[in-house]
Amino acid sequence: MERIKIWDNNIPLFDENIKNEENKFAGTITPFLINDNEAKKRSCIIICEGGSYARHSYTCEEEAKWFNSLGINCFIVNYRVYPYKYPVPLIDVKRAIRYVRYNAEKFNINPEKIGIVGFSAGGHLAGSACLFFDKFEQNIIDEIDKVSAKPNLAILNYPVVSMCENFRHQNSAKNLCGEEQELFEKLSLEKNARKDIPKMMIWHTLEDSIVSSKNSISFITELEKKGAQFEFHLVRKGEHGLKIFEDNKDAKKILYLIKQFLEDEEYLSLIHISEP
Repeated sequence: MERIKIWDNNIPLFDENIKNEENKFAGTITPFLINDNEAKKRSCIIICEGGSYARHSYTCEEEAKWFNSLGINCFIVNYRVYPYKYPVPLIDVKRAIRYVRYNAEKFNINPEKIGIVGFSAGGHLAGSACLFFDKFEQNIIDEIDKVSAKPNLAILNYPVVSMCENFRHQNSAKNLCGEEQELFEKLSLEKNARKDIPKMMIWHTLEDSIVSSKNSISFITELEKKGAQFEFHLVRKGEHGLKIFEDNKDAKKILYLIKQFLEDEEYLSLIHISEP
């Protein structure tokens, strides 16, 4: 799969001594684009895979192709992971958003319909893009860096949220923050809720024994206090990493809800949603 470099050179905080397999595609995004002559600009989804900020635990190619089937162009962010720590993953995802928006015409994308989707620790990164789109900024190095990094929509799938509470996902917190205690609260989504986030859908399962649903519940509690626009779905069954394509009632329910959310926000262009 051809990958696109989102920096021409001089990747911020790049360490030439880090050569592990998980970081071999640093500074790139993987495109899943619809090849057609559609005159109307398409919506776009940028995907952040999970993996405790230590790896990309599973490929999201299937998810990207599914979004393509709905008429949505997609990119998977090959964000850097451990031994890279904060702020590197955030730098990568914000640059990916900016790069896609800057090149929207080239990719036949509506620059006002760029959503972000994240799974598990990737959900934390996607949520961070929604909360910190105008914070923790780096020096501007080119015209791309002058473009807004704020997503227009977000879907967080069983996300890691807290870095500081007793229900936090320990590995994600350690891999992102190291031993810097002040970062645990600084990077906890529930501690940084704000009203002006993009419209957001969050879902979790009660049976999740790896990333507790308390993560999502704590986040939506604070979002509600701020008056943010979001919807939340708590599914009874399903372990962590529930694939939305699994052949069971709960997965089909989530798949339908995601489609409905995207339809409500006018991101779809190819299919009609039927009842589950």
